[in-house]
Amino acid sequence: MNWKAIVGAVVLLILVVVGYQYVQYRRLASQLAGASEVVDASFQKDGAVAKIKYVGVIDGPIDKVQDAVWGVERSSEMIENIKKSELVQQEGNKKTVLMQLKAGTLPLQQVVMQFTLDAPKHEISFKTTQAQAADLEGKYSLEPAGNRTRITYEATQTDKIANPFPDGVVETANREVFVNTVRGINKSLGVAPAPTAG
Repeated sequence: MNWKAIVGAVVLLILVVVGYQYVQYRRLASQLAGASEVVDASFQKDGAVAKIKYVGVIDGPIDKVQDAVWGVERSSEMIENIKKSELVQQEGNKKTVLMQLKAGTLPLQQVVMQFTLDAPKHEISFKTTQAQAADLEGKYSLEPAGNRTRITYEATQTDKIANPFPDGVVETANREVFVNTVRGINKSLGVAPAPTAG
């Protein structure tokens, strides 16, 4: 086989892989666009910094929802995107957790996150202390809504390396994690998951 044929085969393989990833991304984005778990959302990216906000409603009282969110070291048991969640250290209202996350068409990421519980305010703040591709800092805020709980996720994500993915891919990955978080918490509270959109 000559070098032109080899280069042609490599280029064709790359096009097939990129095309497959794009189709997967479009399918996931379409499914998540109508997900009932998200009642309000905003995603704005300026250069390396993204401001993210998702709001959902969980079918459970605030104390049980707060316990589920604070049990972040068990998140790999509840949330489909989290492949590993291991408690590294806990001191009082602070936890450090090693996590592996797979979202959308993005590669698997390993991060170390620090979580802080402010129980009276029903807030759990978080920030990365070690990350490969991006730093993340934000909080979950909980509010009672009758017998249900309104959960608001607000975060700032800052790329540490040049991000080769379009903003839509990054937004879809973040939305997927939030949707699966709401589904996982509902499941842990014994509530049947909502049907997927699409």
